[in-house]
Amino acid sequence: MPLEEAVLNYKSRVFVVLWTLNFLLTFAVSMISTPIPYLTREFVAGEDVQSATMAAYGVILSLGYVALTVGSLLGGFVADAVGRKRVVFLSFIVLAVGCGLFAVAPSLYWLFLAAFIEMFSVGFSGPAISALVADYSAQGSRGMAYGVFNLSWVTAQIPAPLLGGVIAQFLNLRTPFVIAVSIGIIGMLFSMTMKGRNVEKRQVAEKGTVVIEKLDLKQDRSLKRVVILFGLTRLLNGLANGFISPLLNGFLMFRLKADLTEFGLVFSIAAGVVTGLVQVPGGKLADKFGRKPLVLFGFLAVPLIFIASFSRSLLEFMLLIGAVCAVGNISGPAVSAWLMDLVPEHKRASVSGITQTLNGAGLSVGPAFGSFVWNYTMPDVNTPFGVVAIMFALPLPFYLMVAEPRRVSAQTTEAPLSVD
Repeated sequence: MPLEEAVLNYKSRVFVVLWTLNFLLTFAVSMISTPIPYLTREFVAGEDVQSATMAAYGVILSLGYVALTVGSLLGGFVADAVGRKRVVFLSFIVLAVGCGLFAVAPSLYWLFLAAFIEMFSVGFSGPAISALVADYSAQGSRGMAYGVFNLSWVTAQIPAPLLGGVIAQFLNLRTPFVIAVSIGIIGMLFSMTMKGRNVEKRQVAEKGTVVIEKLDLKQDRSLKRVVILFGLTRLLNGLANGFISPLLNGFLMFRLKADLTEFGLVFSIAAGVVTGLVQVPGGKLADKFGRKPLVLFGFLAVPLIFIASFSRSLLEFMLLIGAVCAVGNISGPAVSAWLMDLVPEHKRASVSGITQTLNGAGLSVGPAFGSFVWNYTMPDVNTPFGVVAIMFALPLPFYLMVAEPRRVSAQTTEAPLSVD
């Protein structure tokens, strides 16, 4: 094997394939996210279309996040047991089925089923993908690796919501779902190129000297403690993200009267572009200054969430949500790298599955709760956003309780490591 192929980093061939696969998965899910609430509105009945749509859409989101939870739990343990790359392959098959059900759904109940299957595929693949990213990176550059990898889902989220809105508005409301089925099939075929092999986890120094970094894990060495603390942060973060989803959709649809194209534009620009711009800098900062300081910095976005509820135009709302995404998401690579630094390699997928399961549990409850608070407090939109801002601040004390590993020494080794 050529020396450069033996190096595990974000420039390896397998990493590039993995990046592309995650891009395709995220693109399909993000593209159909724009027409889903509008498709939901077509199936609701009654005099109060707004409340009925928000309630039904909240159920769709919650069911999807329940599927995300179940998929994450199963996917993590299955990936460690039978192979991470096999799990990625199967996920694209499930994705195509879910998107296909959206395309042919004759009633609201079919939308519920389609949302469950579609999001199950995302949850099922998540732990395997997270573990593979950690496998193909060294601890000293893992923040950068996650920063580069996060661009796969971030760049997909930039054009996909807008494209989904434009296609649905000017062609047919169900056309984006048909396209998503095709993407699922392409991803399934492309995942077969990610061949399993034994690879050496090492960094190459001068003349092929291989360096493995040792970590000082005296603090927070207990895996159980790590899982509990990170699990609590992911649970609370999932609850907040689930809660805010119907608020953002309701604010755009009923407060700002956004059409499909404008709806997609907000999520493409304010969320997609801005989040993409901060990923690589976030990864570099996490490697240079540490994971914990950057994660704590992200909490400065909390007050901006509440301020966004006072927006009176689409531009104001885009700018404020963009600021929230910039400050809050710059810590994304740090969170992922921090957890993987503290977990033994052979348990990365299962631990990732556990934390993503707890995140999914929060996401499952959040949308229904958010829809209820929205309907209960209307026409006051400031209160729901104030509630969710507090929810986003709740993980802070748990992050303060976690220490990060400190590099203390290095040694030369030639031992190969099996990744899959």
